[in-house]
Amino acid sequence: MFVIAVLLLVGTGLTVNSETHSLTYIYTALSKPVGLPGIREFTAMGLLDGRMIDYFDSEHQVKVPRQEWMRERLPADYWERGTQSRIPGERVHHLAEQVLEL
Repeated sequence: MFVIAVLLLVGTGLTVNSETHSLTYIYTALSKPVGLPGIREFTAMGLLDGRMIDYFDSEHQVKVPRQEWMRERLPADYWERGTQSRIPGERVHHLAEQVLEL
């Protein structure tokens, strides 16, 4: 079975109160399902200083907080907008998949 995996890292360094922080977003996409538990065709996750802060996958299609402080401090519409921003990435994955099949 041949599977193509794409990994995209987007990162930036942040300075807050003279402290340096890192914010990284990781997007992964597989060309077809692999049938393994927990492995999705498309995932997106945000990391702050190496800790996962949010997560989205093609099965659940909802951006969710992975840190309690984010859940407590950010309003529900933040997560709704975040979900809407992840869906185009998943669509790009499906378009790229169609191109690869040509």
